Amino acid sequence: YDGPAVRRYLEHYLGMYAEALGAPIAQQDMLDAILTDSIEVGAANWTPRMVEQFTRLRGYDPVPFLPALTGTVYGEALENGRPSLGDDLSMRSHADIPMAAMWTHSREAGPNYAHVADIRGAASVANLYGRQFVAAESMTSAMQPWEHVPSYLKRIIDLEFVHGINRPVIHTSVHQPVDDKVPGLSLFIFGQYFNRHESWAPLARPWVDYLSRTSYMLQQGRNVADVAYFYGEDAPPASLYQPGWMADAPLAYGWDFLSPDALTGVLANGEGGTLTSPGGARYRAIFLSGTSHMMTLPVLERLAALVRGGATVIGAKPVATPSLADDTAHFAALADALWSGDTGAGRVIAADNPDAALAQIGVAPAFRFSGGSAGARIPFLERAFEGGRLFFLSNPGAAGETIEARFRSTGFAPELWDAVSGTARPLSYRIEGGETVVQLRLESDDSAFVVFRQPTEALSATVATPAISAAASITTPWTVSFQEGRRGPATFTAATLARWDQSDDPALRYFSGVATYANSFAAPAGWRAGEPLWLDLGEVYDVAEVWVNGSRAGGLWRAPWRIDVGALAHGGANSIEIKVANRWVNRLVGDAQPGAEVGTFIAGPGYAADAPLRPSGLIGPVRVLVEE
Repeated sequence: YDGPAVRRYLEHYLGMYAEALGAPIAQQDMLDAILTDSIEVGAANWTPRMVEQFTRLRGYDPVPFLPALTGTVYGEALENGRPSLGDDLSMRSHADIPMAAMWTHSREAGPNYAHVADIRGAASVANLYGRQFVAAESMTSAMQPWEHVPSYLKRIIDLEFVHGINRPVIHTSVHQPVDDKVPGLSLFIFGQYFNRHESWAPLARPWVDYLSRTSYMLQQGRNVADVAYFYGEDAPPASLYQPGWMADAPLAYGWDFLSPDALTGVLANGEGGTLTSPGGARYRAIFLSGTSHMMTLPVLERLAALVRGGATVIGAKPVATPSLADDTAHFAALADALWSGDTGAGRVIAADNPDAALAQIGVAPAFRFSGGSAGARIPFLERAFEGGRLFFLSNPGAAGETIEARFRSTGFAPELWDAVSGTARPLSYRIEGGETVVQLRLESDDSAFVVFRQPTEALSATVATPAISAAASITTPWTVSFQEGRRGPATFTAATLARWDQSDDPALRYFSGVATYANSFAAPAGWRAGEPLWLDLGEVYDVAEVWVNGSRAGGLWRAPWRIDVGALAHGGANSIEIKVANRWVNRLVGDAQPGAEVGTFIAGPGYAADAPLRPSGLIGPVRVLVEE
């Protein structure tokens, strides 16, 4: 872009805010930040001074090569193959809060890997340049109005978290100015429809708590990464890795993308062969991948300087420079020297596997595991803070995994912190070969923090985990009442629990909103007030909240649908209420039926009359559990 034109635009646009606020921007505290949401301006590859600037910066006249801009040759980059304005990591290096984007996706289809690379790129910028927060337009959907619930969204947001996001920006929470038009306004076909008119909004607090707790934990200290992954100079990661994730990404070591700008102007040699950045990032090696088989002379010269100062470089020797401004003979001689052993205090390892190369030079894995099913993946993120470190683990698979996890941390007793429940507990462990070894069970879409903060000299510890067993099932009839104003059925008594969407009563079949199930249970024999006592709801669609003896015990939004109510229960009979909310989809399908009285309002395409109804309601069985 043309610098003076951009400055004129910003001065004019911010000037309107200053005029409205009655003070210069720098002297008022009502405007906190400017957010640039996606680069959707289309192709922008020319400015009035393009030839002049190119000649000054590159050293030769570009005019004879302009046919490359006519469409005879083409190139795409940035989120989802958008035309590139430049290297996305370099552009975000100027932002106070680097930001990316992630859309919802089915488990079967998987994510758009351009979005994953976009997120990893934003986090890498934060790590390299010393930014605390990494934001992302989060959980965006299209053509799925009011479809998503927390249990579905968890694997999406965990994918963001494990790649470095710690400030999700939910897309989209459109303002809802009135109460008589529900579910209300939306951003046409786009959004996550997360606003006060969402059908499960009254029960959303535990979901927001999970997002908040996880974000807070991932804002602590600094990221730990061993590998600076240099992707080359040809195109940024959001373009390079759109077809699929890189097969050579480190598995047992933390890593950041390394941009050409960061390589040449940010990284410096540190103690013991490490590489450091002004933002606090420290790396044990640079890994050459992506398009780095072609490399400009300034980049090669910077690599040579870092290596001769003590750094380690892993990767194949570059074959040539793509620049017409480079001295090709000097390039070839320098590459030959580095890859033949003329490395000074550092080393060059001609390998295509960074994990194996780091192990070869004695760098222990940050995290590894054994056990689990064939092909199990447990991605991780590590952060070091004053007095300890933490690992965030995620199981994105459809099946649970029981693993033996090994962490590159000793001298601290491990704890398991659960951001869903907000609880923490010590773990059994043993120290072996400079690693702390623990047994972990991660269910499908589970995540957990393993935190090392309590100093210890013990080489092992065993922590008893009480078993939980069923004491009784609640089989007496339930009284079920429905949220007012949602055209649900009248209050009724149900001898058994069943799905609303399978009912013969249209008022129940198409109901969307909150229903309250009331019943009671007797405290189990031998249980004493204050001891753990669990209610297991069995199967629920889609969000629940439990009340015992008139007090709120808490909310649930994913399996296992289990909550400890021991602090609220007492001996003898106890009353319970279970509030359950489903999605808007069933009501929208009901209003699409021929001759239906329409009571909903949406600002975009909805659902057809023959669209499948979503499972809804408390299915159970509801059981009372005790700790043995």
